[in-house]
Order: sequence, then C-alpha cells, then structure tokens
Amino acid sequence: MGVESMRGTPEQLDLTPSPRLLEVLGDLPYKPWQCLAELIDNAFDDFLSNPDPQGDRQPTVRVTLPKPSTADPDAEVCVADSGRGMSADRLQNALKAGYSANARYGNLGLFGMGFNIATARLGHLTEVRTTRAGDAEWLVAEIDFQAMRSSNDFKVPLRREPKDDVLLHGTEIVVRRLKPEIRDSLRRSNTSSGIREKLGNVYSYLLRSEAPIPEMPDSSLAGRGFQLYVNNRRVKPRLPCVWSAHRSVDYRGAPIQAIQTVERELPDAYACMACGHWHRVETDNCVECQSEDLELRSRKIRGWLGIQRYLDVSDFGIDFLRNGRKILVADKSLFTWENIDTDESFVEYPIELPANQGRIVGEVHLDHVPVFYQKTDFDRTSRDWNDAVIVIRGDAPLQPEKARKREYSENGTPLALLFKGFRRNDPGPKCLIPGNGDKATHEQARKWGEDFRKGLPDYLTDHIWYQAVLDHQAIKDDVRNPGDQASQKNSATHELSKKTGLDDPLAPDQDESDRAAATIPSQSRSTRGETDEERYARYRAESRMLLRGDFTLSSIGKRNVSIYETSETLQTADGLRVPCVIYTPRGPKIEIYVDGKHEVFREYGREPRDFAIAELADHLRTVSNTKERITALAAEVIRQLPDQRITDAALRERAEAILFRIRELLSPLSAAHAKDLWAKLPQEGKLLAEREAASLQSKLDWRAATESGEFASYLDGASIAELVRARPDLLLDGGVFTSTYSSWSDEATRERQASRVARLLDTVAEFIASKSIKGRLELSSTRLTLEMLDDELRQAE
Repeated sequence: MGVESMRGTPEQLDLTPSPRLLEVLGDLPYKPWQCLAELIDNAFDDFLSNPDPQGDRQPTVRVTLPKPSTADPDAEVCVADSGRGMSADRLQNALKAGYSANARYGNLGLFGMGFNIATARLGHLTEVRTTRAGDAEWLVAEIDFQAMRSSNDFKVPLRREPKDDVLLHGTEIVVRRLKPEIRDSLRRSNTSSGIREKLGNVYSYLLRSEAPIPEMPDSSLAGRGFQLYVNNRRVKPRLPCVWSAHRSVDYRGAPIQAIQTVERELPDAYACMACGHWHRVETDNCVECQSEDLELRSRKIRGWLGIQRYLDVSDFGIDFLRNGRKILVADKSLFTWENIDTDESFVEYPIELPANQGRIVGEVHLDHVPVFYQKTDFDRTSRDWNDAVIVIRGDAPLQPEKARKREYSENGTPLALLFKGFRRNDPGPKCLIPGNGDKATHEQARKWGEDFRKGLPDYLTDHIWYQAVLDHQAIKDDVRNPGDQASQKNSATHELSKKTGLDDPLAPDQDESDRAAATIPSQSRSTRGETDEERYARYRAESRMLLRGDFTLSSIGKRNVSIYETSETLQTADGLRVPCVIYTPRGPKIEIYVDGKHEVFREYGREPRDFAIAELADHLRTVSNTKERITALAAEVIRQLPDQRITDAALRERAEAILFRIRELLSPLSAAHAKDLWAKLPQEGKLLAEREAASLQSKLDWRAATESGEFASYLDGASIAELVRARPDLLLDGGVFTSTYSSWSDEATRERQASRVARLLDTVAEFIASKSIKGRLELSSTRLTLEMLDDELRQAE
C-alpha cells in the first residue's frame, strides 16, 4: 500500500519484520519431536517431489541428538538428508520466515515457517550446509538469532567450502547453543528411543517397504521405502497388527471381512497453491487471497479400516494421513455419532465388555484436506473433512437400532460394517477373539501384540491368534477326544498348549508365577508350602475378570489395577477367611481377588467391586503414606477406573443394547416360527410393535413383516417375556437364553426356569417404560438385573 508525499512521489513503508520475530517463533509450543519432524518433512518433500528412477540416490535422513554424556557447550542437533541439495537462490528462500517454495498441496512442509519455528525452538544458532551433485562446493549459512536481534538486521553471511566428492549431494542442518530445557530433555537416556518410536509411528507409511504388506488388501497400501535414522539407529515403522484381509465373520448370513478398503474418487477441483482454498468451479483468481496460481487437482479418499488382533484401552482408533505423514494418530472421534441439527451425540464404540477396550483401527489418506500449522489436526470445519467423515462412517448411527429409531437407512459404510461384525468381544470364530476354551484371553493376545512390535517372526502373521480362536471353539465343542469331560478338556488344552503356548505350564509367554503354580502338583505345594506367586497364580486360574483399568495418584504415579472374582476361598496368613485380598507383583500392577462365595456377597448381596475398591483404597493409603481418608481415595479410584456409573441414562443405554442383542438372536427363530410366535403375542404387544415399526420404517409392509418374522425386530422387553413363557422350549436351551428347559422332567422346575428369565425381561421393560426419577437402590437393582440378563444370553452366531 503506497503513501503519496506532498510532491506527489509515492513513498513506501518498510514492513520487514523485526529479527525478534524469529525468537518469538521459538516460544511456540512445539515438542522436540515436532521440531525434528518439521525438518524431516522438508527432506521427505524433496524425496516425494523428485523420485530417483535410477535408484542411485537412497532417500535417507539422519538425525543426531546429544547423548547423556555430552557436555553443555558441545550439545547440538543435526538433521542431514541425501536430497538434491539447493542453489544459493533456493537456499535464501528456504531460510526466509514465511516463504515457501512448496505448493500448498502435495507437500509436507506447508507453511514456509516450519524451518524457522523448529530451529528457533531448539536453539539460538543454526548452520545450514547444502550442495548439489556436480557442484564443487558446499553453501554454508549461519543464523544467529541473538546476533540478528542485536544488529536489527536479517542479513546473514553465506560462505562456500570445497567438498571432496563432486557427486555428493544433500542438506545438513545443525542447531547449536541449544535452549537449556531442550538440551536437558534431549540428553535424557530414554529420549532418543522415545523419539524413534514417535517418528516411526508418524512416518510409518513413508518408512515402510515398498513391497505389499501381507495382511493388507492390495499393494497400493505398501510404503515408500524411505530411511530415517536417529543417533545411527534406524527408525522402524510402526506396522498395523491387524487380522489378515481374508479373515471374516458372519453377520446375518453374510461375511464381513476384517479389513475394509476405503476408496472414493472425488470430483476434481481448483486448488489455490498460495493459500490452499479449494474452488469447485473454474475461476481466474482465488476467492480467498486473489492469487492467480490455481491448479486443477484430483481429490481422493483412500486407505483401509481393520480389526486389530488384540483389545486395548487406548491403542486403537483411526490414523489420518496427509501426503504419507500421520496428522491424527489413533483418532476416536468417528466412533461418536453426532447430529449437528439437534446437538444429540453419543459414543457408539467401544460399548461392549471389557469396558472401554477397542480394536477397530485404520489408515486413511486425506491429501486434499487442509491441516493446521502445527500439523496436529485437520480443519474439521472444512467441507473436505466432512465429506471424508461421510465416506468413512456415514451420517447415520452405527447401531442399526438407533439408526432405525432416528429414521435413517441402515449404515453400510466401512466403519459400520466393522462395527456390526466385530463390536462384540466373545471368544471364538464368531468374533475373532482368542480364547482358552473357557474365556477370552485378552491379556495373552496383547502380549502377542508386543511380540509383533518386536518383530518376532512367528507373530508377524495372524496365525497364532487365529489358532487360539479355533482351539477355543474346539474345546467348547468337545470334539477332540471322546470320553469323560475331564479327559476331553485336558486333551484339548494340551493341543492348544502345543500350538499357541496358552495355558502351557512351560510356555515362555506365560508369567513366571503362572508357570510356577502350574508345574507344581497340588500335593507337593501343600507339603512344602505355597509361595505367594503360586497362590495368586492359582487364584487367577480360577477367576473371572470384574474390572481392569489405570489410575494415577501424584504420590505414587500410575498403577494398573485388575479385579478378579475367584472361586477360591481367600484367607489371611493366620487362616482367617476374608472377602478379598490384594497382591502387588513386580512393576506398576495391582491385583485384587474377591471370594465370590463369601457370605457377605452370597447372603448379604454386597457388590464385590465395592469391596475390592475399598481394599485398594486401604492399600493406597498405606503405600502413599498419606492421611487422606480411605473414602476419599476410593472415590478418586472410582472416578479414574472404567466407567461403572449407574445413572438412569447409562442404564437405559445398556438396557437398549441388551434388548437389541436379544432381538438379533430372536430373528432366525422368528423367521422359522413366524405364525406361531405372532399368535402367542398379547394384543398390546402386537400394537406396540406395530407402532414402533411405523415410527422407524414408514414404508415397511407390516402384514408381510408379521408373516416373515421381521416383527421380532420391534418387540419390547415385555412382549419377549411373553414369548419366553409361551415357548420356553424354543427360546431357552440356547435358543436365545442359556437357561436349560427340556432336560428337566419336573413341570414345576421347567416353569420356574422360564419364569425366572421372563421376570428379568419384565423388570427391564418396566425400567425403560418408566420416566420417573429413580433412587440409588432402584438403579442398583436395575444394574444387577441387566447383568443377570446379559449373562443369560447365548453368544451370537
């Protein structure tokens, strides 16, 4: 903008920023790994934009960090690449704050500030050395932020140094006079390994081999083969530990593969290379910045969603990438359904037990979607992000029942398919969950995942996990060795041990305490006296998991707590029977065992989890040497452990989920016995089902639904209870519920079996129908009813 002088000569305003700007950039909240990533981005951009078809230039970046023994004056950070190198003009532009030679789309270094922010954040003095193949010398520039501020001058000297090998090429950035907090952080003994792990995750796609990954559905998901080193140790890409693409489960008679491809071509659009704004119609100038630098670019959403081979409380979610670099890691936002018109929202995954543990993962490339300058998130207000969300998860709830109630068509997106097929965590091939013939072995599956991360050959494919899935089902079906039940289970367990190491007394993957207890006969233990490790291993073998989660107290740090209900009688050292005991093995683990047969639970109806938490609070009060009240510590633990709330809303959510599962199990029976079951329904139940169907599916042919059995999808709890009373021979004995019926010869016993299940359904139906405010005791009673009903359900086919 010009200013006219009195003589008519235009004057100019000098808008060159103060050198203080560069120091201010150094105060931006970048972590050390983010600073390194900004410099690595620029190198990888060079590799991506200028591939070397002859293969004589290995795309490599080497990062050198100070070691714990490095003296303060010698501490420096170096990032060197084997790229093309730069001319003097290109070097000058690369060092300018705010200048970017990169197109706004198609590059990792997006904003022209990354170099300045990263180097100013790390230290006060930066040296840049660069050379091209064929040049006889290095170009060397030194940026001293403090000197520039003192002189109030942006000019920096450029010197030239001869090089020995004229064919050498690349760029080297060295930051010296590191800031004290950065220097101290980088010199810690575990920093370099932590940075390697972080960079291996962020650049996983670019660092992978260009060969296809066996589990992935096609070769386009292979990597780029770039190499990255930190302190001379190669950074390994974090590979997805997923089930193979050919694995599947059955959902309503159709297979759902464990890997779902995401592939959507979007209409081409004009992208502004200056500011990044997309134009869906042709124009001469950018509507945002008026730049004429517009290019017609293709837009594509591509990638995959899949099922991890193990459950975890945090290690799941979708990675979103831009030009091969992860912007969002393990993002879980798409697991929540939101209605922007009504502000209604609710978490849809994970919602099954074990609480808060998931296994849906994925990698989705969104090269056309704008990101924020720190590259920590996409612009979620942009139309491009919203388009991607619709492609991946759609606008309807993932849960079919909730979708119908809100008048959405059934969701058929990749995420919805995985949710339908794999949301439950029951052991066996129906859900692809490893087990030991008795229960799911989630902890073992996680340990195998750790071996996968270590690169152990036997764990790279999903064979061990899948064999445990099959062997679990074989044990359940008792198909191994005919004969008495004990010999069948022993034989099956032996076969399972040979193949997977599960429950094998000598298996190296088992805890030492488990092996010690398993290898010593009970008579020998009682003769020589049991160790603590042996005793708690025995408790663990005869127990079921009630609750697992992490909590943190400032005085002792983070702890992982597991609460088990065991069938063993628990005693103190002097033989006094107690309802629960606590065990603290090595590391940050705490195990609590509750005697489920103790009279305080069996006769007085107390909640085992509450006793376990009280025991835990007492233990914490002792080890933390605090005067905090036990009740206050217990409250803090409850707040941090997985959600166990018994609010009206939480219980309604669980009740609806259980009824949905009951309807799913009832559907095939209803299809085979439609006329009889429809006739058994009371008139009120028929009317309620019809009204529910009309509210959800206005185009449904209701008469046809009553003849086909589809009406079962709209029954309330009370109507299902009537069907249990009318046809217990059909719905019990594993038809829908596991309670036995036909094997009893006494009619009164048969009636009690059916009546008990029906009363549970009636109670749930009354709870859902009632809108009155409920007290603590009523809510607690409802929770117990839901747990009993959930325990009654047959595993889904």
